[in-house]
Amino acid sequence: INQRTEMLSGISHDLRTPLTRMKLQLAFIKDKETVEKLTEDINEMEKMLNEYLQFTSSSYVEKDEMFNLSELISDVIKKYNNENIVKNLIPRIYFNGRKNLIKRCFNNLIENSMKYADKLKIELTKKKMSLVVKFEDDGPGIPEHEYENVFKPFYKIDKGRADAKSSVGLGLSIASDIVRSHGGNIKLNKSPLSGLEVKISLPV
Repeated sequence: INQRTEMLSGISHDLRTPLTRMKLQLAFIKDKETVEKLTEDINEMEKMLNEYLQFTSSSYVEKDEMFNLSELISDVIKKYNNENIVKNLIPRIYFNGRKNLIKRCFNNLIENSMKYADKLKIELTKKKMSLVVKFEDDGPGIPEHEYENVFKPFYKIDKGRADAKSSVGLGLSIASDIVRSHGGNIKLNKSPLSGLEVKISLPV
């Protein structure tokens, strides 16, 4: 598994160089319509490569640190500058873990929702033994029989959410890896907004 992961990472890195050269060559093409089409393809390939690289580095070594989880979620939401993302967070909830990985996990889940939904609600609550983060959207959702499958790397369902352009089916897989590496769990359900609910539980 390690060898395959390293190979995927190596290929992804190698492919970036010719893509960069292609971008530079586009500047010399005079036909604007051709340039637009090629630029779109190159951008799509870059997104895919970034997703591959993110997947291969999702287990990289990062030290645990105590950080404000409520603040982290607020900062992530703020970057999207989207009024349709609403939050209900208990303030000053602290968690000991790998901050950058948790941030990547939340980014993946928000991006996943916003590709297919108009509204997203993010909620943070604290229970006796765990912290619970819910992502509820009003998108097309995922069929119940696909709940386990969508966590598999590169798995894409045909309808609704997973046929998006420039996606290689790694967003939920990376999020799941990160949550589980922190001793937590991630579950899918139908959301109260009729879309998908992603529920993350992290140990206190």
